[in-house]
Amino acid sequence: MNNICVVVVGHGSRLPETKEVYEKVGKLVSEKLGVPTKVAYMKHWKPSIYEAITSSIKEGFKKIVVVPLFLLPGLHVTDDIPIILGLKEGKTDENNSIVKAPEDVEIIYTANIGGDERLAEIVKDRVNSALGKLL
Repeated sequence: MNNICVVVVGHGSRLPETKEVYEKVGKLVSEKLGVPTKVAYMKHWKPSIYEAITSSIKEGFKKIVVVPLFLLPGLHVTDDIPIILGLKEGKTDENNSIVKAPEDVEIIYTANIGGDERLAEIVKDRVNSALGKLL
């Protein structure tokens, strides 16, 4: 597994304190999977998706698994990110470039977070915490 890297992609925000949430998720993913994990951002922060992928390629990773940390399959998930990754034809905005991966590098793009049932457990925990464990 030493040639595998995971890149989790967050949207980014103008609120600087939200960046640490993405960084925490990246660290947790790395600990759970036991592989290097980077965090990249669609907007507002660095590294960009392009920068995270190209640095992973330069570091010698041959399989780069990109996971969008988006709940809904909006345009960033269905169009923008796949275009940046070079997996879909199209144009990016002026802040992004398209990755041109060498033939020996595989970029694997996963589904977004979506309506995973594990989210209901988190909501349940939040509700119980708010109500003092009444449910």
